[in-house]
Amino acid sequence: MAEMAKYQTKKGLAEQRHELILAHILDPENSPLPTEYKEQFNRVVSAAKMLDELHPSSVYPRLQAKYNITRNTARNDIKLAQELFKSKHEFDWDYWQQWQIKDLVDTIRTCKHAGKQKERIAAQKVLRDVIGEKVIGSEDPKRMEKSVFNIQLNDNKTIVNFDLSTIKGLSSTEIHTIVEAIVAPAETDEQILEILNT
Repeated sequence: MAEMAKYQTKKGLAEQRHELILAHILDPENSPLPTEYKEQFNRVVSAAKMLDELHPSSVYPRLQAKYNITRNTARNDIKLAQELFKSKHEFDWDYWQQWQIKDLVDTIRTCKHAGKQKERIAAQKVLRDVIGEKVIGSEDPKRMEKSVFNIQLNDNKTIVNFDLSTIKGLSSTEIHTIVEAIVAPAETDEQILEILNT
């Protein structure tokens, strides 16, 4: 039994009871939090504050210098800070909005089945505010510009660009004639250019 206790890993700060951490936050001098976790708590809070303004790659060296810890320990503290202190550095707006919409829909459904008309109407108004108006995006000005598409034909050192709108206006027999002229062997480059330009 003693051997088994020797190999047990100690719990991390994240596995401590919420009440212990809350008591430490409210009264750090009379904290019930074990002393081995107080330093990690301070590092995690410091990392969370830095993450609000800096990228995690900039926080690693600052934590290492301030607390004289390894890069691996700094990485673990930053990961824990991102999990515990979700603020502007990692706030999932879409998840939060979907959760709020689902909760309001459940409230509306419950009020409807219970016959609570007033509460249902109030929840519907709140739901309308949460969903909001459809955002009307501004039109992209480049979208309305005319684009020119060319089909480029290369024959040895001769490059000819066909405007796609010109080819679209041709009948199938005319397109067939152009293809035959391109594929058929010609005697000179001047003849090829003459055919392509007609």
